Amino acid sequence: VGDPNQSIYGWRGASATTLARFPGQFGDQAGPADVLPLSTSWRNDRAILDAANVTAGALHADNVAPLTPRPDAGAGSITVARLGTVAEEMRHVAQWVATHWHTPSGRRTGRSAAVLCRRRAHFPLAIEALREQGLPVEVVGLGGLLLTPEVGDLVSVLEVVQDPSRGDRLLRLLVGPFARLGPADLDGLWAWARELHHRPWRPGHAGAAQAVLPLDVAGPGGAEVPEAVSDLAPESADEAALVEAIDELPPPGWVSRSGARIGETARLRLTALAEVVRSLRRLTALPLVDLVTEAERALGLDIEVLARPEHTDSTARVHLDAFTDVAARYAASSDRPTLAGFLAWLDAAREQERGLDVGHVESDSEAVQVLTVHAAKGLEWDVVAVPCLVESVFPDHSASAVSLVDDEWRLTGTPTDKGWLTGIDAVPYELRGDRDGLPRIDWRGAPDRRVLSRAIEAFAVAGGDHALAEERRLAYVAFTRARSELLLSTHFWGATRKSLAVPSRFLTEVVTALPDRVTTSVHAERPDPVDGPRGTLVAPSNPFLADGQSAPWPCDPMASRRARLLDVVDRVVALAAADAESSPSGDPRHSDLQLLLAERDARHAPVEAVVDVPRHLSASAVLALARDAHEFAATLRRPMPLAPAPAARQGTAFHAWVEEHYARATIVDVLELPGSADEEPADASALARMKQLFLASEWADRVPEEIELAVETVLDGIAVRGRIDAVFPRGDGGWTVVDWKTGPAPTGREAAVRALQLNTYAVAYARLRDVDIDRVDAAFYYAGQGLTVRHRVPGEEELVRLLAAVPG
Repeated sequence: VGDPNQSIYGWRGASATTLARFPGQFGDQAGPADVLPLSTSWRNDRAILDAANVTAGALHADNVAPLTPRPDAGAGSITVARLGTVAEEMRHVAQWVATHWHTPSGRRTGRSAAVLCRRRAHFPLAIEALREQGLPVEVVGLGGLLLTPEVGDLVSVLEVVQDPSRGDRLLRLLVGPFARLGPADLDGLWAWARELHHRPWRPGHAGAAQAVLPLDVAGPGGAEVPEAVSDLAPESADEAALVEAIDELPPPGWVSRSGARIGETARLRLTALAEVVRSLRRLTALPLVDLVTEAERALGLDIEVLARPEHTDSTARVHLDAFTDVAARYAASSDRPTLAGFLAWLDAAREQERGLDVGHVESDSEAVQVLTVHAAKGLEWDVVAVPCLVESVFPDHSASAVSLVDDEWRLTGTPTDKGWLTGIDAVPYELRGDRDGLPRIDWRGAPDRRVLSRAIEAFAVAGGDHALAEERRLAYVAFTRARSELLLSTHFWGATRKSLAVPSRFLTEVVTALPDRVTTSVHAERPDPVDGPRGTLVAPSNPFLADGQSAPWPCDPMASRRARLLDVVDRVVALAAADAESSPSGDPRHSDLQLLLAERDARHAPVEAVVDVPRHLSASAVLALARDAHEFAATLRRPMPLAPAPAARQGTAFHAWVEEHYARATIVDVLELPGSADEEPADASALARMKQLFLASEWADRVPEEIELAVETVLDGIAVRGRIDAVFPRGDGGWTVVDWKTGPAPTGREAAVRALQLNTYAVAYARLRDVDIDRVDAAFYYAGQGLTVRHRVPGEEELVRLLAAVPG
């Protein structure tokens, strides 16, 4: 099962040769294994599939039939665009997506859409263009996630809290939406940082540093300010730090020797930023996820993202929640989840991650998703745009010779790739399992360096061909992600690239092979050649790099909606002033109390859940969903650490003792210890009584058929997982599923909820045994009371109806 044309992970072992070698590897005495190809595409319309097959045609995969469309496949649509600059291209891509995202009247079409980039460097341009069109955007993958504005600010403040020397990270906050300092205020802040750095130091001074001004700097009113003394030895501060400067701002009216100063508006913003940094430093002992959440709140990011008009409640926080999940996964997998380790891990991910950081991604119709082609494998959308189809970008290779061929610019150089010869981080091809499909170099048989040099050159050329084949597979994956609408676009001039960009061969092949299927939306005229050396004509240089680009500074990210936001602020201030008489004056606890009371009221108010229930649930999760759907949704949206549970420890101890009693211990995951879901607290002396009651129960002398059996079954489209404590055979050939409980027997609705879990176990066991449900019954044994409570097990259809009736 698989398509060798989509084998884009050869560098991690999933090579295109794997499927070709399968019949021989798994053959028998009768010969190679039979091959039953799955050659029908149930995703793509006809035009999309035709374009993909054109791209894959040059791969010459053995015994691989080209994909054919499903019987009811639509016609599909392929649009091609050639723009002058990459910025114009991204704006065109965003406009094209917007026409499929909204109807002419402005309503949502309900179609899903994605922009697939070969490089993450193009993410910021794509994100900005999509947001200018008023489209909600979700960036998928850690590498792209770190490029989003809100996550960038969040990481920056965490870096500043961890390392005061990270002035580069602080600068992002200073010129970003939080502080929005201009050049003059930045110059004044840096002048103040230098003066702080050059404070005189007096040996033996034990006091803390005071507010600092050199003797020759005038204070307010022209009065001289006495010299202050630093408590830092010279070697303890090697360079000036902006973080120290905002932590200890100069007195009002301060002016540096060069005339630099900090304006009053800037001072207010710097004071607020300094308080954010100080408050987070006091919280560094918190668990990592809690610290990330506090940083988000301190910067006001949680409120800012909800204010974006293009987003709904379910998509506004998508990047912040994704980053919190990243922090939670790191904390769960690290021996010592410190802030410093987390930030170092993010730096490594930013440099080395290749689109594989997301273990499970789902396409979303609530936002336009931006991701790499690697991360898109296995996904599908109604509408897909593949921008920046440029030689040396997509396909990615080293050739750069540009020539005018048939009145079009073409790349005439030969791509090369030396593969494993260029570094120690690649496995030599001879040691790989897919070596039969990789370039070979006979370095052992070379008699001298000259022959070896020629062999290396031939190996590099063969490596270039192999790398292009891998890029072709990647393009095939990109094109087949679209169900019905596909946009392929290119440009001539990049944002930083000096040389002319040549349209990708993947684009020109589709246009040439399918002239009747392709619609051209924009076709920019090719740049004319210029005179080169010795009377030749060469490609021109990028004219957009000749003159420096300009932009206003500081940038106002809310310029388009600042007036509306300020109007809201004015109204809130007026309401606060009107309510000032009834509010305690000067008590800082008042606002905290108001927030706590509002949170309490919000929890009791009926609020619609905005999370999707996962398609895999544990039995305890089913219980949590049945008990309180809103609390279950809140836990899914933001997982929180569980409080210490003495009952869970006691339940685990009782289950372990029962296993010893039956002499059938099992090996289970530490997070799935039997009895860990028990909730009712009990003192340690109760364990001895539970053992005594168990030995007097009907279960003590019976021989179980299964102990701690892990099961999983699908009910109403949801896979429910759990662990059955014990299964006992009955005299009539049936079985009894038993669940040990150390707490008291519940009553009312809680008893019905518990029965739902037990009945799910019974149905799962019946399916496992492939027997009728009537042959399996179920019971709870409450060890604290020595009580057995039996339950009737409903049929599968009835159980599905019960699960469907769960609210939320």
